[in-house]
Amino acid sequence: MWNKLSIKWQLILFMTLVVTIVEISTLLVILNLQNSQNKDNAIIQVQKVTKSLNQDFLRFILSPSADAITDIKSRLSAFDEINGLILLNDMNQTIYAYKSIKNLQLNKIQMITTQEIFTDENLYVKHHLAMDSYIYGYTLIDINLQEYKKKQDAIVFSILKTLPFALLLGFIISQFLSKSFTQPFTILLQAMKNSDPTHNEIVSIQTSSNNEIKKLFNGYNTLMQQVSDASGKLQFQAEHDKLTGVHNRFFIEEELKEVLKNESNLTYNLLYLNLDQFKLINDSAGYQAGDELLKMIVCEYSKILPDCTTFGRVDGDGFMVLLKDSSKESGLDFLNKSLTKLSDFRFTPGQEVYSVSASIGFVHFKPFEYTFTELIKAINSSLYSAKEKGRNKFHIFNPDDGIAKRFEQELETASYVKEALSSGPSKFELFAQAIVPLQYETSKVSYEILIRMWDKNNNFVPPDNFLPTAQRYQLMTEIDIWVLWTYLEQVTKNPEHIKNLHSAHINLAGSSLTNPDFQAKIKEAVTHFNFPWEKLELEVTETSAVGNFAQANEFILWLKNIGIGLALDDFGTGMASFEYLKSMPFDVVKIDGSFVKDMHTDPIDKAVIKYIHEISELKGQETVAEYVETQEDVDALKEIGITYGQGYFLGKPKTLKEWL
Repeated sequence: MWNKLSIKWQLILFMTLVVTIVEISTLLVILNLQNSQNKDNAIIQVQKVTKSLNQDFLRFILSPSADAITDIKSRLSAFDEINGLILLNDMNQTIYAYKSIKNLQLNKIQMITTQEIFTDENLYVKHHLAMDSYIYGYTLIDINLQEYKKKQDAIVFSILKTLPFALLLGFIISQFLSKSFTQPFTILLQAMKNSDPTHNEIVSIQTSSNNEIKKLFNGYNTLMQQVSDASGKLQFQAEHDKLTGVHNRFFIEEELKEVLKNESNLTYNLLYLNLDQFKLINDSAGYQAGDELLKMIVCEYSKILPDCTTFGRVDGDGFMVLLKDSSKESGLDFLNKSLTKLSDFRFTPGQEVYSVSASIGFVHFKPFEYTFTELIKAINSSLYSAKEKGRNKFHIFNPDDGIAKRFEQELETASYVKEALSSGPSKFELFAQAIVPLQYETSKVSYEILIRMWDKNNNFVPPDNFLPTAQRYQLMTEIDIWVLWTYLEQVTKNPEHIKNLHSAHINLAGSSLTNPDFQAKIKEAVTHFNFPWEKLELEVTETSAVGNFAQANEFILWLKNIGIGLALDDFGTGMASFEYLKSMPFDVVKIDGSFVKDMHTDPIDKAVIKYIHEISELKGQETVAEYVETQEDVDALKEIGITYGQGYFLGKPKTLKEWL
């Protein structure tokens, strides 16, 4: 409660409390002194009485007479303060009483042993009547203190009368002090309320004082300026890309949200630029070269940007351009300028020359036509379509075309993949298809591990549907890690199965070979699982092997040292060739099923299978023919010398649990 009061009211209440405490303390001290003084005065009065009548009392005790009593009564009448008196002889017998002796009778016994009894209204005193060291008797005297009490009450009343004036004086003083000493705080508080340093709106305050107030005001002014400067820097950093200096995704998205709810009749154009084959430059020339390329492109591209344009970097090699108050025709004109500007951008990091181009998505819109989420989906869909057309292409978004719908489906599929990689409700399950020896018989088993997926509604999602989507959204490495770890977890729980296992093939995306997370995970698996690693074969396709093996050379050597084998999958459909087959460190070559399917009708396909086998045999590599569908296929492959066969005729895929 106290902390909620203003300083002014705290000071007023404090002063009021101080004045009240001082007044009460003064009153208590005076009352105490007055009581002490009243007692002293009453005792003096008793001493006067006893001194004046001492001889008369002695004479009466020694020789009682009517004249003595008359003299005593006459002299006692001169003392108005005496309520009553008792004269006792040395035998404590009452021989004379004056006025009211009721209270004296009540206190007689106590007074025999006590010289004085002091109450609020009376003083009871015992006095010895002695002569020549012999005590002849006593007097018990009751003194009325009312007169002293009246004087004391008058003093208390006088003090209480001054209390309101003291409180008023305290209030006036506190008002003055609050005005004098709290005014700087009031000025400071008002300045703080009216200042917004984050938007460079600062109310500066000054003072003529040359004490702590001046230091406080100067400190406030300095602090506000520092906050304003720091806020400006933070605002710039929050809204701009650190590498290129242009706006970032956050700023672009906020701009889009603002224009989407603009009440005007303006129209807008949104372009989404993505550099073609930027990853290739990054991988081959290095990330520093990639960063330099991005800065060069931003510098050159900014030269053609029209006024009222927001330009920003929204991801690694993606940029957005928002053309404000722009017709669709002017937007398309700028789209063509952009394609021309970026169609053959030359970049030379060192000795090599790279030709850089960009694919561009385009959306024309007006306020309230889309929600923010719908607009982002539209521009992403448009860019997705442009990239599918090839290098240096564009696509204008049309909500009615099938590409947008397909993009929506891909987004949904990508969400299923992410769910399956975490806690569901979509889920993965491992299957395996037999790889059967064609040249010999054995009781041991070999198989290729396959992955299947069910969405949140338990609908089956074909691999040729979700795997390309996972590749596009860079989820393949996570899937490869999941497959490897899940397989090892399940199979190592069944030692008998491992004893009967000849080889287990696991497919990898080419990017996984160079991915640090995958490399770390498989190294962790080697220390975590008790598995005969020479029975594990990692399969990569021909096209991915060509792009990634050179960079993964150190990791491949580590795999070889552990005993993990490498298999070249889908050989014959990629970029080339027997040269790669000759130079790359594969243990197994899997011949693409397209050759097997037509080898009975096309002698060239059969010859290709034969040549692949002969070269592999020279290198000590085993061969696996895919898509073996008939006994005729088996017989032909056996005749050529192919080591293994894989296909529906030899065994359909079944769950890994069934194999175990």
